[in-house]
Amino acid sequence: MKRLALLFLLECFCLLATAGGPRFLKKVGNWIDKTTASGIDSTYIIVPREPWQLMLRSNLNQSTTYMDASMEDQVAGEKFFLECQPELSMPVGLTAGIWFGYRGYGLGYQKSLTAYDDVNFSISACGSKYGLSMRLRMHDVSRVSIHATYGFPDDENPDLHRIDETEDIDLEDPISVRSMYLEGYYLFNGKHYSNTAVFDQSVQQIKSAGSLMVGFTFFRSTVELSRQKTAFLVDLMNNMGRTKQWQYAMGVGYAYNWVPQRHWLLSIQAMPMLTFLSSIKTWNYKLHYPDAMPEDADEIPAPTLVSDGMSSASSSLVPSGLARAGVVYNFRRLFVTANGQFSTYGFKHGNNSLRVADWYVNTSIGYRF
Repeated sequence: MKRLALLFLLECFCLLATAGGPRFLKKVGNWIDKTTASGIDSTYIIVPREPWQLMLRSNLNQSTTYMDASMEDQVAGEKFFLECQPELSMPVGLTAGIWFGYRGYGLGYQKSLTAYDDVNFSISACGSKYGLSMRLRMHDVSRVSIHATYGFPDDENPDLHRIDETEDIDLEDPISVRSMYLEGYYLFNGKHYSNTAVFDQSVQQIKSAGSLMVGFTFFRSTVELSRQKTAFLVDLMNNMGRTKQWQYAMGVGYAYNWVPQRHWLLSIQAMPMLTFLSSIKTWNYKLHYPDAMPEDADEIPAPTLVSDGMSSASSSLVPSGLARAGVVYNFRRLFVTANGQFSTYGFKHGNNSLRVADWYVNTSIGYRF
């Protein structure tokens, strides 16, 4: 996915550079200028003369994948159950990078400053009443926390033979998680309220205002467990070795920008959503154990994974949502911002379920020119 993202960004620049040269770029710039200022009330929102924004940005983030599997079997003629909840969570990550844009249309790149492999690409296109952004995230998980509940159920005393255990495991071969977030919105009061004043600084909100908004999110993610050194997780998850999930949701929300005094802006927004499509595809594997253990082996060899087909499941009309907040300080051409978002996505497939919780906080210092 990293190569695809780099190729996509390169393709964008090549198209702009070759599609008619400076004349084409001037037409695009004039169109963007019009959409930025279209229909706004200058007593609430002002458009700076300087069209370009350059930001140095740092990002605190965490993405956690909660997995859940349950199974029942017969052991010595008695019913045995196992419920397992692996949690694939990175410690809070720190990335740093750059964002460069022209009146709400921009590109960003951030790389991890910690020992964890974490890369973020972002692309955004925002006017006075609409916005569209895409974020690509690639990270590896090298530590998993597993909570397991197991035992032989007793109808009269169900908790008597129930054992709960939690174990944290460091993985020699990290689990790869690759995600794409696509989000869009439309403002009903774009005349008085601006989202770009909070998130990319292409305009400035100088008087408090709010707006009803409609929006959508599209989320796509893959989780890769099918490696020999993580075969025990495949076994716990009912032979599920790789998943690909996607979800599309729409909702209605409200956003408000508060200007307590000159130079300052505080913003908050929430959007309850309804998922219209939630789909998960899984690739299953069987575990093959060696017939005999080598005499000079220090430990039992890990099993090998043998492909066992693919299956999929879909559901719809599931509640979801997202929330955002931000604070901005403007001083002439300089600005300092902090904004964040929280979102969650859930999927179910037979006796397995998966939920992704994602949050980030961006802090930036920028300059208009």
